[in-house]
Amino acid sequence: MKSNDQRMIDLISFDLDGTLVDKSFAVEVWLEEIPRIYAEKWKIPFEEARNVIKREYDSVGDGKLEWYDLGYWLRRFDLRVKFRELFERCKPAIRTYPEVPETLKDLKGEGFRLVVLTNAPREFALFQLEATGIKKYFDRIFSSFSDFGKVKRSKETYSRVLEICGVSIPQAVHVGDHFEHDYLVPRELGMLAFYLDRSGKTHGRFILRDLSELKGRIFEEVGNNSC
Repeated sequence: MKSNDQRMIDLISFDLDGTLVDKSFAVEVWLEEIPRIYAEKWKIPFEEARNVIKREYDSVGDGKLEWYDLGYWLRRFDLRVKFRELFERCKPAIRTYPEVPETLKDLKGEGFRLVVLTNAPREFALFQLEATGIKKYFDRIFSSFSDFGKVKRSKETYSRVLEICGVSIPQAVHVGDHFEHDYLVPRELGMLAFYLDRSGKTHGRFILRDLSELKGRIFEEVGNNSC
């Protein structure tokens, strides 16, 4: 009998930025390359351009869908650049955390189905997953923004992912680095969830320092619940 037959857990859902890849790519796109293109267009210093761009971002705020919409911002700033071209310029900034490839390979070998659930638009997620070579480990890629029209992950978002994947709440695990969206919200739904705190400042039963701890923690929780 395979080890995952003993436990009911079938699906592991991962956040992307700050969990699988660091946030350097997002920073490079939003706060470096877009201001750089804007500065070139309007013939102004880079720092001035970045201040203008940041004020515009803040005027919309991360509670609105537009805040996440790259196409919206390129139109708003009248920047004639294709997504792929912009991403390629920033590609050197994409990095997985050191333990991620081996952890995903190990979990896949155990028979888990793996999915990504991110707030980032789909084009951001796919480019990073393809650039790092880890896309092959995932059965599905879900974007709260692109797939569900949500700016933050909610209980409804998690429920929809489970429904699409054909699993029940006890069969799924989520892990990510945002305490509310990746930990509190799925736990309110009744899912097993782990908070990834790479700083090591938080401690507890459901806290991970890196993803290499995930498989062992899942087995521990399933074992505890079966007693």
